Amino acid sequence: MAIKIYADAGSNLFPEIIEKRGLLDYIKVVNMHLQVGDHEYNCYNDPINVDDFSKIFYSYLEDPKIDVHTSLVNPGDFLNAFKDDIDAGNQIICFTMAKGISGTYNSACVAANEVNESAGKTVVHVIDSATAGLGEGRQAIKAAELARDGMGFEEIVDFCRNYRWKVRSEFTVNSISFLAKTGRVKPWVARIADVLGIKAMLRGSYESNIELYEKVRGRKMALKSLADIVVRKIVDPDKQIIYLTHCNCIEDAETVKRLILEKINTTIEIYHYDFVTGSHVGPGTVAIFYEGNDRN
Repeated sequence: MAIKIYADAGSNLFPEIIEKRGLLDYIKVVNMHLQVGDHEYNCYNDPINVDDFSKIFYSYLEDPKIDVHTSLVNPGDFLNAFKDDIDAGNQIICFTMAKGISGTYNSACVAANEVNESAGKTVVHVIDSATAGLGEGRQAIKAAELARDGMGFEEIVDFCRNYRWKVRSEFTVNSISFLAKTGRVKPWVARIADVLGIKAMLRGSYESNIELYEKVRGRKMALKSLADIVVRKIVDPDKQIIYLTHCNCIEDAETVKRLILEKINTTIEIYHYDFVTGSHVGPGTVAIFYEGNDRN
């Protein structure tokens, strides 16, 4: 019997990230479907060049004539994903995007309940990451490392229930019009903010949702604010890796990295923002994921 870690495709866990951590035998990603015009991309099952696809994808997002949307993972998708490990007698810990921004958590719970009732014991445990992107991915990586190091199933679950509140996820969007499209922000608020050059500073909340924690004027101040909060809130920076992701704006991500490294000694890895949640936040988004004492 082994412990396997699952996460949905909103976790930003591209195969190369999992491989870099040496966790290919421990982490599996449940695919999510992304519709881009007439083309369907199966995140992350379909092989792509991430650099090339990112440029095309975000140009499509800015074209109102092209429909871009994601499909919810249903319970059947999770059951199909779990099947091989269930048949092998393995136990599963499954991380999902915040239940306040996606129905993926509920779908995973329905699937887990079906498996557990059939087995007469807990085989699958679902954890609401209360965030997304590499905030969720970071939790899955931590759980996989604990499993690799020999920690038991229940112990990992208990640890991760608490650990998720130490994983901080902050981000800024170039335009909140994309959040308005999905109902996160009122359209008139988005229009005024864009006209005035107001940039929203956002984060994953204790309520498993997105919350506004600051408003600044201009892109330059937004990037500085993102770096500043990391410097203030990070714990043991020299002992952890900061994940920095971007929606086709590598120069801005590099700016945030430089501003942080001017103040603290740490390791920062830059990746493309996953396309599932990237479709909701839009081009120009920069996000950062790291460990603090809490999410306050």
